[in-house]
Amino acid sequence: MIKIDKIIESISSFLKERFEHMKGDIIEKISSIISKLISFFILFLIFLFTIGFASLTLAKYINSMLDSDFSGYGIISAFYLIVFIVLYKLFKTGKLKKAIESEMRRGLKG
Repeated sequence: MIKIDKIIESISSFLKERFEHMKGDIIEKISSIISKLISFFILFLIFLFTIGFASLTLAKYINSMLDSDFSGYGIISAFYLIVFIVLYKLFKTGKLKKAIESEMRRGLKG
């Protein structure tokens, strides 16, 4: 009986240590993923502001070139509408989803 108790105790302690090790690995991976997501969100937000102000600047420049008050804004809006339509068609065919999924898998591995 003593040997069985020692075997059970050693298996139990081994499993506890293994669980703690796995728990630490999981916490490390989750914190890594969260920090990557936060970093990506901050960079994406800055990128959106940059695109927005660059679009306004370009629209204002086109307005001055065309000697118009609104043509530049219309041209830039049409450009974004075309980009939206292309992305929408990619979404409907499933190509956009596949591209995003493969990019996320590659990002999470690295």
